[in-house]
Amino acid sequence: MAFGIGRRLDRLSEKVDGLSERIGHAQQAITDALDRSLTSLRTTIEATLNAAQNARDTAALTHARTDAIHSELQGLRNETQRLQPAPPPRDDQQILNQLAELRHSIEGLRTDLAAVKTPEPPTPPTKPDPQVATQPPSEGDDFERLLGLAARIAYAQLTCHRDHWDFLVAQSSSGQHFRLPAGVKEANGLIQAEISGRTLIAALDALRATEQDPAAPIGTRTFAAVIYERIGAALYKVDGDQADAHYQAGNNCPPVTHIIIDDRPPASGS
Repeated sequence: MAFGIGRRLDRLSEKVDGLSERIGHAQQAITDALDRSLTSLRTTIEATLNAAQNARDTAALTHARTDAIHSELQGLRNETQRLQPAPPPRDDQQILNQLAELRHSIEGLRTDLAAVKTPEPPTPPTKPDPQVATQPPSEGDDFERLLGLAARIAYAQLTCHRDHWDFLVAQSSSGQHFRLPAGVKEANGLIQAEISGRTLIAALDALRATEQDPAAPIGTRTFAAVIYERIGAALYKVDGDQADAHYQAGNNCPPVTHIIIDDRPPASGS
């Protein structure tokens, strides 16, 4: 019986030794795993610290360069201000202004003397120009009359350069009574358009507003005034039975008013 107990104790001792060995292996494995994790973590921390240090170094270098550039710009600004010519003293400036005024006065006196010394030649008598005789009165007084004349005609034939036509359309197209004519032709560099009386009302209204607009450029106001005057002259000729008629070949319709915006030199005699 004692022999059986001893054998059991021996087997139990062997099991305890085996368990101890397994525990030792497990502890070693855990230790190795912790060492590997700590080594990887240490490497990561060191890399992060190095990157942060590099970023700080780069920021410091950039700041130093920015300061250097700012200093150079300030130096250039100071040098530029130093090289700029100083304004003349107030007394010298007043003298220069007085000299300029005197020079202007002298030029005016010279012009007056030249006008006195050079009498104008007598104007030869000329025949009255029929076109001048039919010029309309002041548009400021007869604007409503022109609108009435335009309203009484069916349409008029307009002959002008494309630039005149584009200007007329651009000025008048926003008006209530403007209608873009369908019969627009171009030949020999000129536009021929059949404009209704209602469209003429819109054109007169827009051109008059542009001519009287002080904010418009002088060229725009002059352009508007010329086209306004030509339309008005043609309408006044209709009212005085002196209209320049436009006939359509092969058409039994009565002649229509012809508005021409084209000053050309007279043809030379043969």
